[in-house]
Amino acid sequence: MRRLSRIIGTIAVLIFLVTSLSCTSAKALQKRQEAHGTSPTAWLEESGIPSYDSSAPRLYHNGVAWNERSRQLIDEAKEYIVVSIFLGNLYEVSTEVWDALIAKMQSGVRVYCLIDSSSYFQTIPQSPIIIPAAFNYLRDAGMEVVEYNPFSLNQLAFIPTLLDRDHRKYWIFDGKHIALGGINVNYASLAFPPETGNIDTMVEFESPGAIAQMIDSFVKTWNRYSPTRLDPASFAVPDLDKAETTVWMIDHSWPVSPQTTTLFDAITLSSQEELWMVEGYTYLTSALKRRIANATERGVKVNVMLSENAGKDNYQRAAYWSALDLIDAGATVYMYDNPDKAFLHLKLIVSDRRYTVFGSPNYNLRSQTTSRELAAVFDDEQTASLSLAHIDELVTHCRLVTREEALTWRTFTNYLYHLLMQVYG
Repeated sequence: MRRLSRIIGTIAVLIFLVTSLSCTSAKALQKRQEAHGTSPTAWLEESGIPSYDSSAPRLYHNGVAWNERSRQLIDEAKEYIVVSIFLGNLYEVSTEVWDALIAKMQSGVRVYCLIDSSSYFQTIPQSPIIIPAAFNYLRDAGMEVVEYNPFSLNQLAFIPTLLDRDHRKYWIFDGKHIALGGINVNYASLAFPPETGNIDTMVEFESPGAIAQMIDSFVKTWNRYSPTRLDPASFAVPDLDKAETTVWMIDHSWPVSPQTTTLFDAITLSSQEELWMVEGYTYLTSALKRRIANATERGVKVNVMLSENAGKDNYQRAAYWSALDLIDAGATVYMYDNPDKAFLHLKLIVSDRRYTVFGSPNYNLRSQTTSRELAAVFDDEQTASLSLAHIDELVTHCRLVTREEALTWRTFTNYLYHLLMQVYG
């Protein structure tokens, strides 16, 4: 009983502390705006976010499409494959991916998998049935696999350590291709519903600079948790044949490299005309709401797309609570409801029909703080146009959320879930 009280007390203190850390006044936001100007990518450059030459990105908009492409890239790999996944479990379709990686390893290709410990707690949506994590399956096959921040009883005494999770999803093939986004190697991403899996996006591109950065990041993370040491120099990265655009890489690790807040500032405070934010999990703090209000008060048309069918009641109710805050901040809120009841897990931002953000960060406090996050920002109208075309397709399955409907979601239960998800979600 004493331990339970200590845990509850620690969570309460943590909620207070991290909420305090997120507080940013309207005046402070205005000062940042004046200091950085009206170009999101210039803001990123001035904040030390690296940029690299890149090929034009290729987009895969659901689990089935990415599964087909990832299997092709696995088959074509000749030297090495690097995989960092938040959730990796064993289900028919995800096991096929693991088996393809095992077969490639057995053929002599080096395969390294980094998977977060949250994989142990995955259930079938709308069900208490736990799906086995992939760790033992891969280890028994002889694959090099590392568990990010393994759970232990000692962590219960210090919740912030427990909350350090690697939410990134990225693949690197032979130093030639990198793909990142929101798709895991798990049941929900690849198989629920069977026709699509989650509605989500992986972006694939060639960029020696971005790939070298992420290999270095992967090796540092790997060496932190594995007795088997890796050397980034052992991963060759060939030159780029043709540069077609530029990519800025956000690799967030709080408090060492807190880049997600920089990303949110650069996008929301620099947008001039229109901002689209597709966010499955948006749990607002006052500071995050102020960023939206800052944009709308300057005349920016802000559109936020949320989603039904989250699969877990606590996630859905917490998102419902924040809808009124978005509307009161001046945003137009859409609610996506897929005909197959697939969840819109996508994290996509398009600003002024020019700047596009793909990756893992949700517009919430966890992505600003204790979660490892990864995003790619492109500054070109073609990539933005492709993404806006996808948004147009998504809108056909949306309804506008009125303030009256949002008010019905402001229940005490939803508020408690909102508080919980500030730390957990």
